[in-house]
Amino acid sequence: MSSSPAYRLIYFAIRGFGETSRMLFKAAGQKFEDSRCALKFIDGKFLHPEFNANKSKYIYEKVPVLEIDGGKYTIAQSKAIERFLARRFNMLGNNDIEAALIDAAGEQITDTKQAYNKSKAAGADNVKTFFEEDLRKTFLAFEKQASKDQSGYWIGSRLSLFDIQLYNLIHFFDDQQSVQKSLEGCSALKSIHDKVEQTPAIKKWLAERPQTTM
Repeated sequence: MSSSPAYRLIYFAIRGFGETSRMLFKAAGQKFEDSRCALKFIDGKFLHPEFNANKSKYIYEKVPVLEIDGGKYTIAQSKAIERFLARRFNMLGNNDIEAALIDAAGEQITDTKQAYNKSKAAGADNVKTFFEEDLRKTFLAFEKQASKDQSGYWIGSRLSLFDIQLYNLIHFFDDQQSVQKSLEGCSALKSIHDKVEQTPAIKKWLAERPQTTM
């Protein structure tokens, strides 16, 4: 009988693009090595000397990457890693249609984060518009798609990749007051957030994970 695969998730010492995968591992009760590269913020710039010294070993020269069985297999790109883990841990819906809906919503989250970063570069007025229009429209779309079966999850009757992605999207922004205003009228999304946060394994992780500014 073969032993379970060993997992090593390599990313910077921040939540960023690695946190959803970390939470998937925790929710599934799957052990993994949480390998964190040092990240420094000096003179307004992020520096990562530890990663830079070794980045040529990774095919796309970026992290996160997931190593399986001591590097026998290596998966790059955060969304690919998330989908792989969700599929492996049975958190990608009950069928291919639900999996596609989860995948599409995850892509919308990526677009939303990019829109936010673009608005920040354009000034405070654009950030205000982002929260009042762009983010609110995205939340309302997710609310409309949310399951009506009272399960407390976005789709189906169990925790999925999107539930965790949504939780991390809500906490992606520093201005939580504006986020909560954008969530007004989205009772299903608020319930999903609370359901994720109270999932025992995730609740434990949130209490124990390294404290970072981002």
